[in-house]
Formats: sequence, structure tokens, C-alpha cells
Amino acid sequence: MIARMPLTLLWCLLLSACHRGEAAQNITAAELQPTYEIVYVTLTPVPTRVPTLVRFPPTATPDTAPAPEGTPITAETCVAALTDRYTAASDQCLEGPTGFFCNGGLPPIVEPASDAFSETALAEADAIDRLHSRPLSAAKGGGLLWLRLEKDILMDALIVGNLNISNRVDTETGLARWRSITIESGPAVADCDAMPPLGALVVQGLYGRGARVFINGVATEINGTLIVLTQADHTKFIAIEGQVVLVAFGQTVRLNVGEQLNLLYSPGDWTKPAQLPGRPVLLEYELIRRLPILLFDRPVPIPQPGYAQTQGGVNMRVAPDINSRLLFQVPAGETMGILGISSDREWLHIRFGNGETGWMSAELLAGRQGPIHKVYDLTPEPPQRYGAYGYRAVVNVPRGGNLREAPDTAFRVKRTLPSGMEVRLLARSPYSPWVQVDADGDIGWMALFTLQTEAVISSLPIDYNVPLPPRATPTPSFSYGGGHAYPDPAGGY
Repeated sequence: MIARMPLTLLWCLLLSACHRGEAAQNITAAELQPTYEIVYVTLTPVPTRVPTLVRFPPTATPDTAPAPEGTPITAETCVAALTDRYTAASDQCLEGPTGFFCNGGLPPIVEPASDAFSETALAEADAIDRLHSRPLSAAKGGGLLWLRLEKDILMDALIVGNLNISNRVDTETGLARWRSITIESGPAVADCDAMPPLGALVVQGLYGRGARVFINGVATEINGTLIVLTQADHTKFIAIEGQVVLVAFGQTVRLNVGEQLNLLYSPGDWTKPAQLPGRPVLLEYELIRRLPILLFDRPVPIPQPGYAQTQGGVNMRVAPDINSRLLFQVPAGETMGILGISSDREWLHIRFGNGETGWMSAELLAGRQGPIHKVYDLTPEPPQRYGAYGYRAVVNVPRGGNLREAPDTAFRVKRTLPSGMEVRLLARSPYSPWVQVDADGDIGWMALFTLQTEAVISSLPIDYNVPLPPRATPTPSFSYGGGHAYPDPAGGY
């Protein structure tokens, strides 16, 4: 209890500061009940420390010139056009530093008026009070900006499309700017059905750590990923990963993945809700299904409306088939997001907050389920970053790294790869922090700590067909998640 007092005092200061900015009226520290006890199931008993991410400041503005006149965007070409723009934005900003906005699209309008983003893609967050991101257009580009505040607020944010975002923290308080914000969404340019219809803010807490921020006068604690947008006179808070706690007018609402909270506001005033919060509803899939998830700092698949819960031990398998490989038995009381359903409607494809996915018998699961729009029998690959960031790695050991036949030191060394050699990531191990790589056509396994990469390791597919080392147990327990190769939750993705 004593150890939590500094956090409580800081939260109280924050509340008073946000009141000063009219962003969080009638909320007290005692009314926000932080979810300190939320535990993400990590995939090794001790987090694996691996060098999976190195950030560097971009040095040039992205190429966002409009398409040549007379080159219309058709239904067949709009997806390719958007993909090109998303890939360019990813290459430009994915590794941007904390404390900055990074612009991956058309230059935004900023206040106070300045030459921010005129020479580089970066602008200090502390120097900006308000930012208007441009509407998305497949033909002309649009707004794609990252706001990283990992030092002070423990969050990453992505602005997609037409969005006004304003800082509500008074600089005299000494608190971190952008801890309290207001947003307002605008529509996209309707030249491509593949783009999201409204501007949106995607907020992610760092892996395994909660972010606290006020959005449109609502105190939020984000242990996962939250999408926020406005539509008409409502702000919509949509949980797509982990858990989210919202507090408005002293009332606490907890969102499970697949749920959203809709709050009414007075016309033109996004600083505080105009009503008490009601109960969460199922997420509106059409509002968010086209968001570019591969641009998220931590790629997260868009879930289906609702969630699933285990009431007893339920087997999780690699495919929607009783004869498919058993991953482990999930104990009672687990809450999971729903990604899809099998064509016979008997199996649900589910995802845990730690990124683990698998198939479970639908009749053995409870929860709150809405209409499931994605139907498939072949398990899709997990979302990975655009471009070379998604697969490239470099050997980072002075004397070279060993390429082995399987993911453990008990297996034979095929060859030693020299330091600085580039390899292509293919898969990850089902029981150890190792990855399968392609080294100029030679396929083998390397310990993750011997490589430098910006890929999301948790998004690599798992190769379940590798042999077990002599000392391994054949069935990993659920508590340890099977020891899959995930990065350090305290830093990186």
C-alpha cells in the first residue's frame, strides 16, 4: 500500500491539472481504481531480454506527392495505392524516437504556427499545442502520424486520417504534456473502399505496462490497445487488445477486448461528456476493420465483436480440428478476443492479451459474442510490419552466430554466420527464444539474442514441427505459455 502512494499523489496532481484545462472535471484519484493486478501471461517464466528494437530519428520527409493528374484510383488499384503509402509511412516513421510526432503522410496543420515538419518528419511534442491531420485519400495520401510518449506516459499513439488532437495540460503544472488530450474525427476522402471511414486515434500501452491518459475528459488506463474516434456527438472508446479501464464522473467502466463505450457530448465541446457512462456495447466492426494495423507500433489484429471466456479447462489447438496438434489446456477464467470462426461454426479462433492464438471448441466457451464476420479454416498468419522491417535481421555477434538444425544448443551447428550478415526471418520456436532464418538459401535456427532486428518477433509464425531437444518436456504448461520467443515486455515489441 505504501509503495503505491507516490503513484496516487502523481495521479492527484494530474487530475487537478486536467481540471485546470477542463479535460477531466469531477474525477478524483479515489474514483479511479487502477488495475494493478492485471497479469499478462508471458511466454517464459522470466521475460527474455533480446535486442529486438533500435530506434533512430528519420532524416527526411516522406515522398507524399499527389498522384499524377489523369491517373484515377480504381477499385482494383486503390488497395495497392494505399499499401504503397502505408509502406512509405512505415519506412519513414516506424522507428521514430520518443517525445516526438513523426509525420508519415501529408504535412499536418499545427498550432502554434511554425515550420514543424518542413525539413524533417519529426517535431517535438512539447512544441505543439494542437495538430490537425489531413483526411486520407488513396490518390493524394493524407494524415499518418505517430506520437510516442514512452518515457513519461508509457504509450505509443497512431493518428490515422482526418483528426484534430489538442494538448490539454497546462505547461505550468510541470506534468507531461499530452497526458490529457481532446480529439475530434473527420471523414476520409471517399476514393477507396479499403480505407477507414473516419479519422481515429490508436493508443497502445507498452507491452505488459499500463498507460494512463485523459481523452475527451475521460480517464483511461490502457493495458493493451484502445481505438478512440468521434462520430456525430459521441466519442467511441473501442478495446481491441487487453483490458481498458475508463472513469467518467466518478463511474468506472471496464472494457474487455471486443467491447466499446459510447459517450454523449454537447455540440462542439469535447472536454467532458454530457452524460454518465452506460454499459459497454459490442464494438462496431465496420468502423475500425479497415484501420492499417500493420502501422501500429505493436501490430494487433482487429477482433470480432465480443469476447470468449473459459468456464473450465479447454484445449487450444493449432487448427479447427479435434485431431490437430494440442497446444495446451487453458484453465477456467481466461478472457480472450475472437478473431474468426470456422466454416462449420464449431470452432473459434481466439487471441490472448500476450498475442498467443489458437482454436477452441465454440460450445465450450462462454462470454459475450456478437456477429462474427471472418470465417476461415486455414489459420491466417499473424500481422507483421510493412516492408523490410517485417523480416530482416542482422547477425550481431562479434565472432559470428551459429546456425543450427533446430532451436536449441543441443542440435548440430550447420555453419557460423559472420557478424553483419543479413538474414531473413521465417518463423519462431514453439519452446525457446530462437528464430528460423534463411541465410542465403541455407535454412536453420538461431538464438534470438544473436540477431538485431526491428521485426515483431511475436508476429512470426510458430513452427510446431521442429524436434524437441533431449531435455525438453513434450507438453509445455499454459502458465508459461510454452516458452515461445517473445521480446522483453519492458522494452521493445
